[in-house]
Amino acid sequence: MIILSYFEPETGAWQQISYEQLPAQLPADAKLWINLNDATAEEQLQVLRRFAIVPTLAEDFSRQRHPPKLESQTDFTLLIMRGYADADFSEYTGSAQVNLLYSKKVLISRVHCHNPQLLAQLTPQINGNSQITVADWIKQLILSVSASYLEKLISFEDEQSELEDAMLHRGNDEQMALIMRYRSVLRKINRNLAYQKDIFSDAMYEEQSPLLRHFSSTELRDFYEKFERLHSMTDLYYDQLSDLVEGYLSTTSHQINERMKVLTIVSTIFIPLTFIAGIYGMNFIYMPELQMPNGYFTVLIAMALGGVAGLIWFKIRGWW
Repeated sequence: MIILSYFEPETGAWQQISYEQLPAQLPADAKLWINLNDATAEEQLQVLRRFAIVPTLAEDFSRQRHPPKLESQTDFTLLIMRGYADADFSEYTGSAQVNLLYSKKVLISRVHCHNPQLLAQLTPQINGNSQITVADWIKQLILSVSASYLEKLISFEDEQSELEDAMLHRGNDEQMALIMRYRSVLRKINRNLAYQKDIFSDAMYEEQSPLLRHFSSTELRDFYEKFERLHSMTDLYYDQLSDLVEGYLSTTSHQINERMKVLTIVSTIFIPLTFIAGIYGMNFIYMPELQMPNGYFTVLIAMALGGVAGLIWFKIRGWW
């Protein structure tokens, strides 16, 4: 289903119209938003042909999953962005894909988002305002995409602090598994933010950037700084989680080494004693010491002295 919101310059009002009612030639002051969220593939193709969108842009716009991208033709610009649609960073089920084709008078949008609340934020707001422009819609969507990350990252800061304290006092494998999930999610959203940061970074220094048709250099710098800050935050959190993993592994390795040291000392003490016991446990008839009246006690004393001497030696060498 194609949903059209059309601003009629003569009446100065917004109205919902059908695709068949769309004028063949839009008036100079007209504004049009075409929502293709629920449109079929045939309806999408119909709209894209109506506005003479080149096949390469049409193909990228129609994809449900595509990395963030900026590309333009003579009249229309393609902007693809990705928002964060999950409740937190414990699980990543998929990004909110925002596909936009726009000119000065027309916005064609297709948003894939499983989060109803975020989907509402990624829907252009008209509110009967006759002064609103397509550039205002695009700006609103860009800010909504950046806000979808910022809210989660700010909340995650407190959660990560609690996790650090827990790992310091009573770290366990369950918390390690949670950290690994967090790292995986942060790595994925870091890629999305890097793409989007580069879009606005390039736009600031390209004189022919399509974004300059609708936004000032100050606005582009603001967009860039927002995504650059988000990208830096994900880098910081990822590095902190990596430090937690390395710290936990180092602590675990140290504990294992301490246990192995104790086992090694015990083994070193008892190996000579076992050797002596093995000798006198052999079933030979002619063994001189077997005829000694105090042989049993002599051997026990010798074994005890050997064990104590080994412990003293370890203590002197600083091995225990």
